[in-house]
Amino acid sequence: MKKIILIISIITICSLFGQAQQMNSFTLYPLNRYVQNPAAAGTKPYLFISTSFSRYWSGINGAPEIQAMSAHSLLSQRTAIGFNLLNENTGLSGKTGAEFSYAYHLPISSGGTKLSFGLSALVSQYKMFTEKFVVDNIDDELIKNSENSIIVPDAAFGMSLYQENKFFVDFSIRQLLGRSVNFVNPENLENKQIRHYSLGLGCLLSINENIEIEPSALLKASEAMVVQADLGARAIFNKSISIGCYYRTNDGIFPFIGYDTKNIMFAYSYGVLMGDVANYSTGSHEIMLILKLNYSKSNLE
Repeated sequence: MKKIILIISIITICSLFGQAQQMNSFTLYPLNRYVQNPAAAGTKPYLFISTSFSRYWSGINGAPEIQAMSAHSLLSQRTAIGFNLLNENTGLSGKTGAEFSYAYHLPISSGGTKLSFGLSALVSQYKMFTEKFVVDNIDDELIKNSENSIIVPDAAFGMSLYQENKFFVDFSIRQLLGRSVNFVNPENLENKQIRHYSLGLGCLLSINENIEIEPSALLKASEAMVVQADLGARAIFNKSISIGCYYRTNDGIFPFIGYDTKNIMFAYSYGVLMGDVANYSTGSHEIMLILKLNYSKSNLE
C-alpha cells in the first residue's frame, strides 16, 4: 500500500512539470512586470529592486511557498539588465532558479513611447524531497532509480510597448527550450517543459489630481491549451495609497493594499480561493517590498 502511495506521490510531483500551467502566478504582477517579461527590465527610471513572499493555500500541509528577489536597471538610454532569483517549495518537491536578462529599448515617438525587446537565460534546480516520503523500505527500487535533483537550463523572450506612467502592452514566451524534467525513468514517465505565452495590458488613468485608476489584465496560455486570466484594477490616492482587487480565473479573488513613497513601496494581497480547495484552505497571501534607488527621471528621457 505504501509503495502505491509512493508511486502516486512521484507521479503527482512530476505532473507539476507536465502538461499544465507550469509557471508561477504572482498576484502583484502589475507592480513588478519583470517577473513575467524580460523586456520589462529597464522600464523604470531607477534601479528597481523587489523582494516577495507568496504562500498559497494556507492551512494545507505542503502547500506551495515562493520567495523571490529581482532587480533591473538601465545601463544606458537604450540598454538594460536584470536578474531574478526564486525559491519554491511545494512540500514533496521544490525549485531554485536564477534568471539573467538583457533588454534593448527603442524610442518610437517623441512623447516617450518605447518598444523594448528582452532575452533571458535561466537555470533551475528541481528537487524531490524523498526523505519526506513515508515508505517501508528506503532501498525501494522506485526511490533508488529516481533522481533527487535535476539542473535544467532554459530561456525566455519578451517584448513591451510602453510609456512610463501611461500604459504598457507586454508579450512574453517562457520555457523556450522545452527541456525534460525527469525524476524517474522517462520510459515510464516523461515530463517536458512546455512553452508558456503571456499577454499583459495596463494603463494609468487620472481621475483628478488626487486619484488615479490603473486597470490591468494578464492572459496566460500554454501549449497544452491551458488558459488563465488575471483581471483587475487598483485605485491610487495621492500617489501613495493603493487599494485594488484582481480576479484570477479558476482560482480566486485577490484584494490588496499598498503604500508607495518616492523610494519604497509595500504591498500585501490576500487570496479568497474558489473551488474545492476553498474547503480546506484559509486563503493565499503575498507580500512585496520594492526599493527604488538612484531615482532620476532623466534616465528615461
